[in-house]
Amino acid sequence: MICQRNDDLVDPEDACPRCAERHIDRLIWIDDGEQVRCAACSTIYTPPNRRLEGGDPHAAPTQ
Repeated sequence: MICQRNDDLVDPEDACPRCAERHIDRLIWIDDGEQVRCAACSTIYTPPNRRLEGGDPHAAPTQ
């Protein structure tokens, strides 16, 4: 069985921390370029991969 990557999904670690949404079209980058708003549940969060690039590693998801 061949597993193919679904390019419409973000990596599991970058999914919404509240509802686990992974579809790229439902995770919207906010203008600051650091945070994402989930269209499914309205949570605003900093994806872990972005935190590794210099964001706050202790930032908690907000609503």
